[in-house]
Amino acid sequence: MKNDIQILTKSRTPHPRFEELRSFIEAEADLLDEQLFEEWCNLYAEDAVYWVPAQRGQESWTTHVSLYYDDKHTMKTRVQRLNHSMTHCQEPESQCVRVVSGVRLQGVSDDGSLFLVRSKFFMLEDRPDKPQRVFGGNYVHTLRTHGEDFQIVQKRVELTNCDQSFPNLSQPF
Repeated sequence: MKNDIQILTKSRTPHPRFEELRSFIEAEADLLDEQLFEEWCNLYAEDAVYWVPAQRGQESWTTHVSLYYDDKHTMKTRVQRLNHSMTHCQEPESQCVRVVSGVRLQGVSDDGSLFLVRSKFFMLEDRPDKPQRVFGGNYVHTLRTHGEDFQIVQKRVELTNCDQSFPNLSQPF
């Protein structure tokens, strides 16, 4: 996949679509909290990548192992597993809350079709009779215009503790 982020230029002035971009990212988190995984997956373009590096500053998913590296096909498979009634890794089922803040537009392509958006996030995962888990870090979204709306071309999740051991990661961040 071509690295679309490289063609973006820094945005210095408020963009007229900033509020739409922020709302889109918050709506993505809401879909995950509500476990609407198919709808969440539909936010992603066919050429999209969902990536969670396993190392701080990791620049590529090809040179180092990642916690997640999913193309659209792999995401659809993950969603089928999460929605399956016999998903043992989700017994008992997780209840999650994601909080997104500090949304910043970091770049816009010259033609206005791509947006680089960075935000901070916090995710709390509760499961009955299991220890509560907390994740946090930064989201880096590359969004492409799709009609009047947006599609996710790439989502990079930069966990603050990405280099730690994570038993049973099943919920997307």
